[in-house]
Amino acid sequence: MISPLLANLFLHYAFDAWLENTDGSVKYARYADDAIIHCKSKAHAEWVLKKVNERMQECGLELHKDKTKLVYCRDYRGKGNYPVIRFDFLGYTFQPRTSKSKRNGKLFLGYDCAISIRSKKRIVAKLRELEIPRLTHKSIVGVAQYLNPYIRGWVNYYGKFRGYEMNPIFQLLRLRLVFLARKRYKRYKYSVNNAYGWLDRVREQFPNLFYHWQIGLST
Repeated sequence: MISPLLANLFLHYAFDAWLENTDGSVKYARYADDAIIHCKSKAHAEWVLKKVNERMQECGLELHKDKTKLVYCRDYRGKGNYPVIRFDFLGYTFQPRTSKSKRNGKLFLGYDCAISIRSKKRIVAKLRELEIPRLTHKSIVGVAQYLNPYIRGWVNYYGKFRGYEMNPIFQLLRLRLVFLARKRYKRYKYSVNNAYGWLDRVREQFPNLFYHWQIGLST
């Protein structure tokens, strides 16, 4: 664990402290070797990028060519067209999104984040890896106890912003649980609808059984 610690310490002086001394007007966020820098204009962004590139070379580092880009954070105030208006950071995708005003309830174009497609694919891959239809727990309660740590972790991280974007993931989980019922109970083996009905009854009787049920992040 010492290498990530030393790398972060190095980048604090090579990037964080240097950037604050070079241009105190910018706001930035950095996690490990990923960072976003907020600039006032395209010209400002191009100047900052040039300086950052020079600084990295001074420190024996190199910017990632595919990940390094200028992004226009377009919202209702934005003017002009730019080729790149979205980016991914820490598992979220930031892009123009329709939002509702808290003041008057009207819709407007904002710039917001939600779970990224790549993050969704990773969770789907994990669901496949768990092989839910093959779980051998004696009851659905045991299945929930096994799955809830995963579900809670996903929701607590990715559900903070536009959590409803995770609903396709939980629809897939619902399907996996239906497959579990069809595999385990003979009366549901040949009836998908009856298996869905079984799961709906479980949710009605035990609404807090699965973590995402508790907070309404599923249909």
